Amino acid sequence: MMKPMSMTACAVALAAAVALAGCSDGAGSAAGSAGDAGAPSASQQAAEAVQIKQSPDKYTWYVKNYVGMNAGNAGYTGLDTNRYDRYGAGALRLVFVAGDGTFVDPENEDQLKEYVVIGQNLEPNTEVVYTFQKDDDGKEYDNLVSTKSHEEIVLAVKRVGSSGDTVDMTAIQASPDKYTRMVRDYVGRNLAECGYLALGGYLADSYGAGSVKINPIADDGSYIDLSDSETYKDVLSQYKVTSQSVAPNTAMTMTFMLDSDGNEYENLVSTKSLDSIDPQVTKIG
Repeated sequence: MMKPMSMTACAVALAAAVALAGCSDGAGSAAGSAGDAGAPSASQQAAEAVQIKQSPDKYTWYVKNYVGMNAGNAGYTGLDTNRYDRYGAGALRLVFVAGDGTFVDPENEDQLKEYVVIGQNLEPNTEVVYTFQKDDDGKEYDNLVSTKSHEEIVLAVKRVGSSGDTVDMTAIQASPDKYTRMVRDYVGRNLAECGYLALGGYLADSYGAGSVKINPIADDGSYIDLSDSETYKDVLSQYKVTSQSVAPNTAMTMTFMLDSDGNEYENLVSTKSLDSIDPQVTKIG
């Protein structure tokens, strides 16, 4: 029987390829205010004032300062159409949230260039801790991340040159291990940035090795059609989340399946304390 680590390494290698493929230039340039190209804006000054800690090893990384950065310079778009930024051997997802609920499409580079980051839910220098997969002999791989204490960073954005709307940001607590994940804050997000279309034809969001079902409920009772995998994002992008059934930072716990020798698989979830989250949504405009 195949040992669990070999099976896991293949799965993680595939996931890493999806997240890291298409990696663009990691350097970002802050966006200046209109008509004042010669002097840095307040957001640029704030960005330059933050000294990001150096990573001491492959396990520990520190969140960058994105405030003042043009959204088009923040990270890269992966093969799964999500936006990511590299941190060592891994990558964290970047989620753009506009104050008016507009869907800022990670695949649309021209649209991204129209927005500037004005806030982030994880403060610069927030610690991100990795664990790594091991081979059959128990030796750690250097480039196959097993778990992350944080999986995403939410970036509040506004159109370049506009006053913009404020966005409430919730700092999500670090997950201590693979068994515990913290519920995200979906309020204010465009519904298209709240997960992915699962094979069963429903909306889901990943939490570590597991996932939860996302059941959007429109405030006017309208039907949200997810039947077409080609157009479902167009449908979702019409809605903004106004509340959610499970509070942010609620701990979701998981147990894992065991092989015939009683060893835990790294990526096969057996039970979850939370199966679904119901966000209330309203149509934009």
